[in-house]
Amino acid sequence: MKILFICRFLPHPKARDSGRQDQYHYIESLSQHHQVSLIAFTPPEEYAAIETMEAICEQVVGIPYKEQALFSRLWRLGWRIVLPKVYGRVFSLPYRSALRHLLMQTPFDVVIVDGMMSQYGLMVTNAKRILDEIDIYSMVAHTLYRQQKYSLPRLYAKFDWLRTLAMEMHYADQYDGILVRSQKDLLTIQNFLPQKKTAVLSPWFEGLDELQKIAVTRPSGNKLLFSGAMDLLPNAEAVVYFANQVFPLLKSCLPDSEFYIVGNSPMPQVKALARIQGIIVTGEVESLRPYYEMCAINVVPLFTGGGVIVKTLNGMASGRPTVVTPLGNSGTGARSGRDLLVVPDDPMKFAEAICQLLTDEAEWRSYAQAGRQFIKTRFDWGTTVTNLTRFLDFVAQD
Repeated sequence: MKILFICRFLPHPKARDSGRQDQYHYIESLSQHHQVSLIAFTPPEEYAAIETMEAICEQVVGIPYKEQALFSRLWRLGWRIVLPKVYGRVFSLPYRSALRHLLMQTPFDVVIVDGMMSQYGLMVTNAKRILDEIDIYSMVAHTLYRQQKYSLPRLYAKFDWLRTLAMEMHYADQYDGILVRSQKDLLTIQNFLPQKKTAVLSPWFEGLDELQKIAVTRPSGNKLLFSGAMDLLPNAEAVVYFANQVFPLLKSCLPDSEFYIVGNSPMPQVKALARIQGIIVTGEVESLRPYYEMCAINVVPLFTGGGVIVKTLNGMASGRPTVVTPLGNSGTGARSGRDLLVVPDDPMKFAEAICQLLTDEAEWRSYAQAGRQFIKTRFDWGTTVTNLTRFLDFVAQD
């Protein structure tokens, strides 16, 4: 089978965000039995990764992407006004031209399209189209609307949510099949498009490999971990909230507490947190494993998010009790009080939950073991790839 992936940014094994690593592992697994090609925006610092992907793909088309170039920024800003933000920021004439040429040059059986790139998938007319809804973007837009406190921004956020929902479902209705990452997302799609062929596929995450090799043993000290791409606003907001509102309360309980913020390209407001005693901002690291090994608790205080929160899965996989806000448990299927702890959006209750885990060895071990077992029971990459292949065959043969 000839398969084309239409991606936003280039997937590769060293990608700095979980979404692209997820796409990379799907591509790598499928390429063992099928002819896989891909097209994606590629920033200058990732040009070398094209060669990595060419080793497993039939064709790799990288569209130059200069995020800080003035004309490019103005172009994206204009389209974010014309279209919902999630679609406006990826509108590109060079991308459309390169995709058109690729489709004319090579016949494909199936095209898998990143949900953010839905508009590009509609250019495909001679192959089955599958929409990969890594996130349901209208759900994220709805969260942003609900969190907005000021009248005019709230009005615009509501407008953007409604038009995102309308366009997302309009695009999805024109695809032959839809992939989602969680049962919650599946129910959302089925509510609007009950007749559409859909499948739930678990994401790939670090916890499927190295992190499950970590011993389920309480590390010394009282170190906490948050890991994620720190150039993403939801992650930045999460650590700023935790550092300013939760961490001081925890320090009053356990003065030796430390908070590690691990992830690439930290925003200025994140870098500034390193001035607080006990907070360490690492920037990009080669491997997450050493940080999960030395930290006793994984925290995910997210207030905006969609799809499956991979950093929560990683915490459980690593055998570290994981404490999250309700949105920090989005799409995982984990149960609070059994696999992890979900606490209200309340700094005091968040700090109390962490303090209890750090001072009660038996409770710490109970959550550490339960989280690891949850990942082993619910997530198996071989099964996921088999289910994906079956779904592709099902859609392609219809």
